[in-house]
Amino acid sequence: MPEILNDRIINEVRKDNCFDFLRYVFAFSLIIAHFCTLTGNEQFWFITGSMRVKAFFTITGFLVTYSFLRRDCRMKSYARKRFVRIVPAYVACILFCLTLGWTVTTLDTGEFFASMQTWKYTVANIFMLNWLEPELPQTFQSNYVPQMNGSLWSMKQEMIFYALVPLMIILMRRTGKRALTFPIIALGLLLYAVVPLQTQYFMYFFSGMFLLLFFDYVSQHYKVILPLSVVAETFVYVVEVPYITAFCYAIEPLTFSAIIIGIAYNCKPLNFLRKYDNVTYGLYLYHFPVIQLLILCGVEELNIYLCFVLALIITGILACLSWFMIEKPLMSRYK
Repeated sequence: MPEILNDRIINEVRKDNCFDFLRYVFAFSLIIAHFCTLTGNEQFWFITGSMRVKAFFTITGFLVTYSFLRRDCRMKSYARKRFVRIVPAYVACILFCLTLGWTVTTLDTGEFFASMQTWKYTVANIFMLNWLEPELPQTFQSNYVPQMNGSLWSMKQEMIFYALVPLMIILMRRTGKRALTFPIIALGLLLYAVVPLQTQYFMYFFSGMFLLLFFDYVSQHYKVILPLSVVAETFVYVVEVPYITAFCYAIEPLTFSAIIIGIAYNCKPLNFLRKYDNVTYGLYLYHFPVIQLLILCGVEELNIYLCFVLALIITGILACLSWFMIEKPLMSRYK
Protein backbone atom coordinates (compact mmCIF):
# COMPACT_ATOMS: atom_id res chain seq x y z
CA MET A 1 0.00 0.00 0.00
CA PRO A 2 1.22 3.57 -0.68
CA GLU A 3 2.88 5.23 2.32
CA ILE A 4 1.00 8.25 3.70
CA LEU A 5 3.73 9.80 5.87
CA ASN A 6 7.20 8.44 6.47
CA ASP A 7 8.98 8.56 9.84
CA ARG A 8 11.08 11.57 8.86
CA ILE A 9 8.02 13.70 8.14
CA ILE A 10 6.27 12.50 11.31
CA ASN A 11 9.30 13.61 13.32
CA GLU A 12 9.34 16.91 11.44
CA VAL A 13 5.71 17.53 12.36
CA ARG A 14 6.54 16.80 16.01
CA LYS A 15 9.12 19.60 16.21
CA ASP A 16 8.53 22.84 18.10
CA ASN A 17 5.28 24.60 17.25
CA CYS A 18 2.92 27.09 18.86
CA PHE A 19 -0.37 25.22 18.51
CA ASP A 20 -0.89 25.57 22.27
CA PHE A 21 -0.48 29.34 22.03
CA LEU A 22 -2.95 29.52 19.15
CA ARG A 23 -5.45 27.41 21.07
CA TYR A 24 -5.29 29.82 24.00
CA VAL A 25 -5.67 32.84 21.72
CA PHE A 26 -8.77 31.41 20.06
CA ALA A 27 -10.21 30.10 23.34
CA PHE A 28 -9.76 33.55 24.90
CA SER A 29 -11.39 35.18 21.89
CA LEU A 30 -14.30 32.74 22.21
CA ILE A 31 -14.81 33.75 25.84
CA ILE A 32 -14.75 37.43 24.87
CA ALA A 33 -17.25 36.88 22.07
CA HIS A 34 -19.70 34.92 24.20
CA PHE A 35 -19.32 37.38 27.06
CA CYS A 36 -20.31 40.22 24.72
CA THR A 37 -23.23 38.23 23.29
CA LEU A 38 -24.56 37.10 26.67
CA THR A 39 -24.28 40.57 28.22
CA GLY A 40 -25.79 42.32 25.20
CA ASN A 41 -22.66 44.30 24.34
CA GLU A 42 -20.97 44.91 20.99
CA GLN A 43 -18.10 42.68 19.94
CA PHE A 44 -14.75 44.42 20.34
CA TRP A 45 -12.26 41.63 19.63
CA PHE A 46 -10.46 41.58 16.30
CA ILE A 47 -10.85 37.80 15.88
CA THR A 48 -14.30 37.16 14.44
CA GLY A 49 -16.54 34.19 15.20
CA SER A 50 -16.02 32.64 11.78
CA MET A 51 -12.26 33.03 12.10
CA ARG A 52 -12.26 31.16 15.41
CA VAL A 53 -14.29 28.27 14.02
CA LYS A 54 -12.09 28.05 10.93
CA ALA A 55 -8.93 28.01 13.03
CA PHE A 56 -10.21 25.40 15.49
CA PHE A 57 -11.24 23.02 12.71
CA THR A 58 -8.01 23.58 10.79
CA ILE A 59 -5.89 22.78 13.85
CA THR A 60 -8.11 19.81 14.72
CA GLY A 61 -7.85 18.37 11.19
CA PHE A 62 -4.07 18.70 11.26
CA LEU A 63 -3.44 17.29 14.74
CA VAL A 64 -6.09 14.54 14.80
CA THR A 65 -4.84 13.16 11.48
CA TYR A 66 -1.31 13.25 12.86
CA SER A 67 -2.50 11.38 15.96
CA PHE A 68 -4.00 8.64 13.79
CA LEU A 69 -0.97 8.27 11.52
CA ARG A 70 1.49 8.34 14.42
CA ARG A 71 -0.17 5.18 15.73
CA ASP A 72 0.37 3.39 12.41
CA CYS A 73 -3.35 3.75 11.61
CA ARG A 74 -4.40 1.47 14.48
CA MET A 75 -8.15 2.01 14.70
CA LYS A 76 -8.60 0.71 18.25
CA SER A 77 -5.85 2.89 19.69
CA TYR A 78 -7.07 5.96 17.81
CA ALA A 79 -10.73 5.49 18.84
CA ARG A 80 -9.80 4.92 22.49
CA LYS A 81 -7.59 8.00 22.60
CA ARG A 82 -10.24 10.21 20.97
CA PHE A 83 -12.94 8.90 23.31
CA VAL A 84 -10.82 9.36 26.43
CA ARG A 85 -9.72 12.83 25.35
CA ILE A 86 -13.20 14.17 24.61
CA VAL A 87 -16.08 12.26 26.18
CA PRO A 88 -15.41 11.98 29.96
CA ALA A 89 -14.70 15.70 30.41
CA TYR A 90 -17.65 16.55 28.17
CA VAL A 91 -20.08 14.37 30.16
CA ALA A 92 -18.75 15.88 33.39
CA CYS A 93 -19.55 19.33 31.99
CA ILE A 94 -23.12 18.27 31.13
CA LEU A 95 -23.58 16.97 34.70
CA PHE A 96 -22.16 20.26 35.99
CA CYS A 97 -24.70 22.16 33.88
CA LEU A 98 -27.50 19.94 35.17
CA THR A 99 -26.43 20.62 38.76
CA LEU A 100 -26.13 24.34 38.07
CA GLY A 101 -29.58 24.37 36.49
CA TRP A 102 -31.03 22.61 39.53
CA THR A 103 -29.36 25.23 41.77
CA VAL A 104 -30.65 28.32 39.97
CA THR A 105 -34.02 27.19 38.60
CA THR A 106 -37.16 28.88 39.90
CA LEU A 107 -38.82 25.45 40.18
CA ASP A 108 -38.59 23.39 43.32
CA THR A 109 -36.46 20.24 43.28
CA GLY A 110 -39.34 17.84 42.60
CA GLU A 111 -40.71 19.90 39.70
CA PHE A 112 -37.26 20.36 38.18
CA PHE A 113 -36.40 16.66 38.12
CA ALA A 114 -39.94 15.66 37.14
CA SER A 115 -39.82 17.93 34.12
CA MET A 116 -39.43 16.16 30.78
CA GLN A 117 -37.35 19.13 29.61
CA THR A 118 -34.71 18.37 32.27
CA TRP A 119 -34.17 14.84 31.02
CA LYS A 120 -34.49 15.77 27.38
CA TYR A 121 -31.71 18.33 27.92
CA THR A 122 -29.52 15.84 29.76
CA VAL A 123 -29.86 12.96 27.31
CA ALA A 124 -29.72 15.13 24.17
CA ASN A 125 -26.62 16.98 25.34
CA ILE A 126 -24.78 13.88 26.55
CA PHE A 127 -25.20 12.47 23.04
CA MET A 128 -24.13 15.84 21.58
CA LEU A 129 -27.54 16.52 20.06
CA ASN A 130 -27.53 19.94 21.68
CA TRP A 131 -30.00 21.57 19.32
CA LEU A 132 -32.79 19.24 20.46
CA GLU A 133 -32.91 20.94 23.87
CA PRO A 134 -30.50 23.80 24.69
CA GLU A 135 -32.32 24.96 27.85
CA LEU A 136 -33.18 23.63 31.28
CA PRO A 137 -36.64 24.42 32.72
CA GLN A 138 -36.99 27.91 34.23
CA THR A 139 -33.23 28.48 34.15
CA PHE A 140 -31.63 31.76 33.05
CA GLN A 141 -35.00 32.98 31.75
CA SER A 142 -34.20 36.55 32.83
CA ASN A 143 -30.85 36.57 31.01
CA TYR A 144 -30.35 37.98 27.52
CA VAL A 145 -29.95 34.40 26.26
CA PRO A 146 -31.64 31.55 28.19
CA GLN A 147 -29.38 28.73 26.94
CA MET A 148 -27.35 26.78 29.48
CA ASN A 149 -24.28 26.09 27.34
CA GLY A 150 -24.61 27.31 23.78
CA SER A 151 -20.94 26.78 22.94
CA LEU A 152 -21.21 22.99 22.72
CA TRP A 153 -22.80 22.93 19.26
CA SER A 154 -19.47 22.17 17.53
CA MET A 155 -18.88 18.91 19.44
CA LYS A 156 -21.06 16.87 17.10
CA GLN A 157 -19.12 18.27 14.14
CA GLU A 158 -15.83 17.22 15.71
CA MET A 159 -17.02 13.69 16.43
CA ILE A 160 -18.14 13.28 12.81
CA PHE A 161 -14.75 14.48 11.60
CA TYR A 162 -12.95 12.12 13.99
CA ALA A 163 -14.85 9.24 12.40
CA LEU A 164 -13.99 10.46 8.88
CA VAL A 165 -10.22 10.53 9.44
CA PRO A 166 -9.65 6.73 9.52
CA LEU A 167 -11.99 6.21 6.58
CA MET A 168 -10.18 8.75 4.42
CA ILE A 169 -6.71 7.52 5.43
CA ILE A 170 -7.64 3.90 4.66
CA LEU A 171 -8.87 4.97 1.22
CA MET A 172 -5.68 6.94 0.64
CA ARG A 173 -3.54 3.96 1.60
CA ARG A 174 -5.31 1.96 -1.09
CA THR A 175 -5.29 4.58 -3.84
CA GLY A 176 -2.41 6.88 -2.95
CA LYS A 177 -2.94 10.20 -1.24
CA ARG A 178 -2.69 12.27 -4.40
CA ALA A 179 -5.22 10.12 -6.25
CA LEU A 180 -7.85 10.70 -3.57
CA THR A 181 -6.89 14.06 -2.07
CA PHE A 182 -7.16 16.26 -5.12
CA PRO A 183 -10.61 15.04 -6.26
CA ILE A 184 -11.87 15.59 -2.69
CA ILE A 185 -10.41 19.09 -2.64
CA ALA A 186 -11.94 19.91 -6.01
CA LEU A 187 -15.36 18.60 -4.99
CA GLY A 188 -15.15 20.20 -1.56
CA LEU A 189 -14.15 23.61 -2.89
CA LEU A 190 -16.95 23.45 -5.45
CA LEU A 191 -19.49 22.65 -2.73
CA TYR A 192 -17.98 25.34 -0.51
CA ALA A 193 -18.48 27.92 -3.26
CA VAL A 194 -22.10 26.84 -3.83
CA VAL A 195 -23.30 25.97 -0.30
CA PRO A 196 -20.68 27.43 2.09
CA LEU A 197 -22.70 27.15 5.31
CA GLN A 198 -23.27 23.41 4.90
CA THR A 199 -19.70 22.51 3.92
CA GLN A 200 -17.37 25.11 5.44
CA TYR A 201 -16.53 23.20 8.60
CA PHE A 202 -15.54 20.09 6.67
CA MET A 203 -13.41 22.12 4.27
CA TYR A 204 -11.34 23.72 7.02
CA PHE A 205 -10.93 20.38 8.79
CA PHE A 206 -9.92 18.71 5.55
CA SER A 207 -7.59 21.60 4.67
CA GLY A 208 -5.76 21.01 7.96
CA MET A 209 -5.62 17.32 7.12
CA PHE A 210 -4.36 18.08 3.61
CA LEU A 211 -1.57 20.33 4.92
CA LEU A 212 -0.39 17.51 7.17
CA LEU A 213 -0.45 14.91 4.38
CA PHE A 214 1.69 17.19 2.21
CA PHE A 215 3.64 18.73 5.09
CA ASP A 216 7.00 17.99 3.51
CA TYR A 217 6.14 19.98 0.39
CA VAL A 218 4.35 22.76 2.29
CA SER A 219 7.21 23.29 4.76
CA GLN A 220 9.79 23.43 1.96
CA HIS A 221 7.84 26.02 -0.04
CA TYR A 222 6.26 27.99 2.78
CA LYS A 223 8.10 31.20 1.88
CA VAL A 224 6.08 31.18 -1.34
CA ILE A 225 2.85 29.68 0.02
CA LEU A 226 2.46 32.18 2.89
CA PRO A 227 2.61 35.40 0.81
CA LEU A 228 0.27 33.90 -1.79
CA SER A 229 -2.16 32.86 0.96
CA VAL A 230 -2.10 36.33 2.52
CA VAL A 231 -2.76 37.92 -0.89
CA ALA A 232 -5.67 35.53 -1.49
CA GLU A 233 -7.18 36.35 1.93
CA THR A 234 -6.78 40.05 1.15
CA PHE A 235 -8.82 39.67 -2.04
CA VAL A 236 -11.52 37.86 -0.06
CA TYR A 237 -11.85 40.21 2.93
CA VAL A 238 -10.27 43.56 2.02
CA VAL A 239 -10.11 44.26 -1.71
CA GLU A 240 -12.82 43.04 -4.06
CA VAL A 241 -11.80 42.47 -7.67
CA PRO A 242 -14.16 40.66 -10.08
CA TYR A 243 -13.15 37.09 -10.90
CA ILE A 244 -9.99 37.30 -8.75
CA THR A 245 -12.03 37.61 -5.55
CA ALA A 246 -14.35 34.81 -6.68
CA PHE A 247 -11.39 32.50 -7.28
CA CYS A 248 -9.74 33.43 -3.97
CA TYR A 249 -13.02 32.85 -2.16
CA ALA A 250 -13.25 29.37 -3.68
CA ILE A 251 -9.81 28.39 -2.35
CA GLU A 252 -10.12 30.34 0.93
CA PRO A 253 -10.24 27.26 3.20
CA LEU A 254 -6.82 26.20 1.90
CA THR A 255 -5.23 29.66 2.08
CA PHE A 256 -6.59 30.40 5.56
CA SER A 257 -5.46 26.99 6.84
CA ALA A 258 -2.01 27.49 5.30
CA ILE A 259 -1.64 30.73 7.28
CA ILE A 260 -2.68 29.07 10.56
CA ILE A 261 -0.34 26.08 10.13
CA GLY A 262 2.43 28.38 8.95
CA ILE A 263 2.13 30.54 12.05
CA ALA A 264 2.26 27.41 14.21
CA TYR A 265 5.65 26.39 12.80
CA ASN A 266 7.26 29.75 12.14
CA CYS A 267 6.70 31.77 15.32
CA LYS A 268 9.28 30.18 17.61
CA PRO A 269 8.99 32.77 20.45
CA LEU A 270 5.40 31.55 20.95
CA ASN A 271 6.41 27.91 21.45
CA PHE A 272 6.96 28.33 25.21
CA LEU A 273 3.48 27.10 26.17
CA ARG A 274 4.24 23.57 24.93
CA LYS A 275 5.95 22.71 28.23
CA TYR A 276 2.83 23.54 30.26
CA ASP A 277 -0.47 21.72 30.65
CA ASN A 278 -3.10 22.80 28.13
CA VAL A 279 -6.53 23.52 29.67
CA THR A 280 -8.19 25.06 26.61
CA TYR A 281 -10.74 22.25 26.31
CA GLY A 282 -11.99 23.06 29.80
CA LEU A 283 -12.13 26.77 28.95
CA TYR A 284 -14.31 25.89 25.98
CA LEU A 285 -16.58 23.63 28.03
CA TYR A 286 -17.24 25.84 31.05
CA HIS A 287 -17.09 29.51 30.10
CA PHE A 288 -20.66 29.78 28.80
CA PRO A 289 -22.52 28.57 31.94
CA VAL A 290 -20.13 30.55 34.17
CA ILE A 291 -20.94 33.78 32.34
CA GLN A 292 -24.66 32.96 32.50
CA LEU A 293 -24.44 32.42 36.27
CA LEU A 294 -22.63 35.73 36.86
CA ILE A 295 -25.25 37.58 34.81
CA LEU A 296 -28.04 35.92 36.76
CA CYS A 297 -26.39 36.95 40.04
CA GLY A 298 -26.31 40.59 38.89
CA VAL A 299 -22.52 40.92 38.69
CA GLU A 300 -22.77 42.32 35.16
CA GLU A 301 -25.06 45.14 36.34
CA LEU A 302 -22.75 45.86 39.27
CA ASN A 303 -19.61 46.15 37.13
CA ILE A 304 -19.18 44.60 33.72
CA TYR A 305 -15.37 44.55 33.98
CA LEU A 306 -15.54 42.75 37.32
CA CYS A 307 -17.97 40.31 35.71
CA PHE A 308 -15.51 39.56 32.91
CA VAL A 309 -12.55 39.09 35.25
CA LEU A 310 -14.57 36.77 37.51
CA ALA A 311 -15.72 34.82 34.45
CA LEU A 312 -12.09 34.28 33.42
CA ILE A 313 -11.00 33.28 36.93
CA ILE A 314 -13.89 30.87 37.62
CA THR A 315 -13.69 29.34 34.15
CA GLY A 316 -9.94 28.92 34.56
CA ILE A 317 -10.41 27.14 37.89
CA LEU A 318 -13.02 24.77 36.43
CA ALA A 319 -10.81 24.13 33.39
CA CYS A 320 -7.86 23.25 35.65
CA LEU A 321 -10.05 20.92 37.73
CA SER A 322 -11.24 19.24 34.54
CA TRP A 323 -7.68 18.83 33.31
CA PHE A 324 -6.08 17.56 36.51
CA MET A 325 -8.99 15.44 37.74
CA ILE A 326 -10.38 13.99 34.49
CA GLU A 327 -8.47 14.70 31.28
CA LYS A 328 -4.83 14.28 32.28
CA PRO A 329 -5.27 11.13 34.45
CA LEU A 330 -7.28 9.36 31.74
CA MET A 331 -4.91 10.41 28.97
CA SER A 332 -1.95 9.17 31.02
CA ARG A 333 -3.67 5.86 31.69
CA TYR A 334 -4.77 5.21 28.10
CA LYS A 335 -1.81 6.42 26.06
